[in-house]
Amino acid sequence: MTDDQKPISPREGTGDGNGVDQNGHARRAQNGEEAKERFFDGAKRVWSVVWSHLRKYVSVPFVVMLLLSSVLWYAKKLGHTYQTEVPIMVDVAGRQFEVNCIVEGQGTRLFARQHYRSRPVELRWSDLDVSPSARNDGWVVISPYSLQNAISSRNTDIKILSVGPIPEIEL
Repeated sequence: MTDDQKPISPREGTGDGNGVDQNGHARRAQNGEEAKERFFDGAKRVWSVVWSHLRKYVSVPFVVMLLLSSVLWYAKKLGHTYQTEVPIMVDVAGRQFEVNCIVEGQGTRLFARQHYRSRPVELRWSDLDVSPSARNDGWVVISPYSLQNAISSRNTDIKILSVGPIPEIEL
């Protein structure tokens, strides 16, 4: 059998250099761009079928107003006061650690705090009550109450209700 007559497997492609196998599927790319493109092409095809059936029963202005009312409802709900757990980065004299805090505040501020990382809260040793660690020499334990008060004084937009476990810090 010569090279011209050799059967082509779907994994090898057609050999014409266009990156498509016999079934018309793009071969796997190193960076995944072709797979991403295939996914979005498939999503467009599915959406076009769904939209063509949906247009028979629902008008475009209705869909636009439904989306607009959903956004406005969500914005109104964010104006209420909520409680949630938020990780807060703390920097004590160059030593950074993360503390999970139960906070209360307006929904918009909590949403922003949860989804957009802010700078660490910078504290001084004089702001905190510390005691030597019982397990490790040269390490200190920070009092949760003093840490809660110190973080609260730096964050006036939300109320810190409690702080989670605080790691020991090496001096």
